[in-house]
This record gives sequence, C-alpha cells and structure tokens, in this order.
Amino acid sequence: MSLISALQIPYRESREGFWGEQTSTLNWCEEDYNITFYCAEVVNTLTNLVFMWLGVRGLRNVLSHAHSRVFILAFLGYIVVGLGSMAFHTTLKYEMQLADELPMIYTVCIMGFATFSYRRSAKAKTLIAVGLVGLAVFITVYYLYAQDPVFHQVAYGLLTAGTIFRGFYVMERSLRPKLSQRKPAEECDRYMREMYKLALTGIFLFLAGFFLWNMDNIFCRHLTATKKQILLPWSVVLEGHGWWHILTGLGMLLLSPLLSFRLKTAFVNMSISNEALQKLVREIESQAIAAQQQISLVRTQTASKQREMRLAQLTRSEIAALPSDTAVYEGVGKMFVAIPVPALQDKLGSQIKEIETEVDAMGKRLHYLETTAKNSQDHIEKMLKGAGQP
Repeated sequence: MSLISALQIPYRESREGFWGEQTSTLNWCEEDYNITFYCAEVVNTLTNLVFMWLGVRGLRNVLSHAHSRVFILAFLGYIVVGLGSMAFHTTLKYEMQLADELPMIYTVCIMGFATFSYRRSAKAKTLIAVGLVGLAVFITVYYLYAQDPVFHQVAYGLLTAGTIFRGFYVMERSLRPKLSQRKPAEECDRYMREMYKLALTGIFLFLAGFFLWNMDNIFCRHLTATKKQILLPWSVVLEGHGWWHILTGLGMLLLSPLLSFRLKTAFVNMSISNEALQKLVREIESQAIAAQQQISLVRTQTASKQREMRLAQLTRSEIAALPSDTAVYEGVGKMFVAIPVPALQDKLGSQIKEIETEVDAMGKRLHYLETTAKNSQDHIEKMLKGAGQP
C-alpha cells in the first residue's frame, strides 16, 4: 500500500448542509458539503485567508512607514473581501455572495483613487473621488437589478486593469525621471527592471489564477471524477477556484509597489536634496532639544506644585481636627492675622483645587511635549533611513 493511498480520506456521502439550500447565483466546482456538514465549500473558504493575511500585512506597512491613509481603507477592504468571500463559500447564500463581490468593487475603486489622484490638485482629487463613488454606486445598483455575475466580473476586471495601467504610467512618468536625477543610468535601469519584474509577475499570477478558475468551470465533471478517485487531502490541489484566491492574493502583493504604495516613499526620498535634508534634520533636532528643555522645566514645576498641594492638604486635615472656635493665625508677610477655622478650611480647599487644575494642565502639556520630542526623533530616523534608499 502506497503512502498516498494509506492517507486517503473519503468524502461525505450526504450533500445536505447546515446552511440549507443554495440561494446564490453562482456555485463552483467544489462539491457542496462534501467535507463537513457546516461548510459548503471548505477549500474555497479557507483559501480566502490569503486576503486576510494580505490586508493585515498591508496595514502594518502603512502604519509603520507613514504611507497615505487612503491605503488603510484599501487594506481594510482586502480584509472585508476575505471575510465576505469566506461567508459566501461557507453558506452559498445570495446575501453573502454580495458581501463577497461588492467589496471587491469598492476596494479596487479605493486603490484606483490612490493611483489616479497621486500628485493631483485638491479639486482634481475631489472630482476623481466623486467619479469613482458614482461608478461604484452604478455598478452596485445595476448588479442588484440584473444579478448578472458576468457583469460584475467584467466591471472588476476593467477597474483593476485601469488601475494597473495607471500605475505603469506613473512609474514611467514620475519614478524614472526622479531616479535618473539621483542615480547613475545603470542603477536607474536596474531599479526599473525590478519594479517591472514585480508588476509583471503579479499580473501573470492574476492571469494564471483566472485561467485555473475557468479550467475548473470547463472541466468540472472530469475534475470531480478525479477528485473522487484520489480523495482527500490530495484532491484539494484540483480546486481551481481556491487557486484563484491564492494567486490573486499573491498577485496583489507583488502589484502593491506599482499601485503607488512604495512609489510614494521613493518619490519623497528622491525629491529632496542632501543639503535640504540636512537642514531639515537640524531644524527638527532643534525642536527636539527645545522640547526636552521644556519637559525638564514642566516636570520641575509639576513637582513643586505637588509638594505645595500636599502641604495644603496636610494643613487642612490638621485644622479639621480642631474645634471651630480655636484661635488660628495666617501668615501675611511678616505678620500673623487671626482667621476663623472654617474660613481657613475654605481657603485651603480653594487653594487645593487651583493647584489640582494647574497640575492637570501641566500633565497635559508634559504629554504634548513628550509626544513632540518622540515624533521629532522618529522623523529624523525615517529621513535618515530614507536617504539611503532609492
């Protein structure tokens, strides 16, 4: 007995599942509920984890490298697409199908905005945003009316293609001239070849995934027969739509530099001369030093006020234990003036409240100064790191 046959696991005989009858307008070659009662298409569901990983990875890059905040929405969109697609393939319900397909349109529109609006005026950015929102609304309304999956697929393909071609245009129009100004011609060509290699590999993965998806549809009957012969877990490699998920996710990973994601960092690093960079670093260092001096002063003032407040609190607690008719005196310059106990207690209470307010304000100012100092240091480090990169 071979190792493959020894590890074969048969499919479920029943095709009834937890989520009931299919209501979606699409179904795939993976047989429904053939692995578990609780999930209609296990392989197609689990392969969507690649979109979750891509979204989380992209968010971390955006936040750690201070990229444009529009990419936060884009990578959140990848996560939403992954969740929606998992829900769709798990249930095969029409509502979940929409949760899968419509976020695909919205996410590529966000990426399109990031690409088409780069280095445009505020007015142009507004017009692009309005146009893309209108396009997304039109696609949504028409798709809900027609319920034609081919329309959705064509719309998604055209939007993606337009965004990618715009990325190539920006790369040639903006990145190559900037590189040629800062780098030798040979090094410039090497960087551009690397960018093209990444982008074209991503496009190839997209097309390969699309090809496998269509082969899965065309030869579904033959593939299903083969899967029933080789059984689990080996048969999962024949799930073409699952490969579409995986290859699309990897393709987007490789295409992300083209879609203005890493290009923006390159533009920033190349658009500032070394002299200007040094001047900017010195200015930020001066701000950081001034902030540190202010931090020391505020900390000293805060400590003094806190001591003053503790003294007032201690005095008030001691006076509270005295009878109300006790003779007490308040120092005024070199003199002592008699003052009733209740009046002195009220005065000390007001003094404590004033000091508490001052200490609270100093705490807020201290937090602001510490944040300013930290941000200044972070900016210096990022600029120095960026200066050594293409």
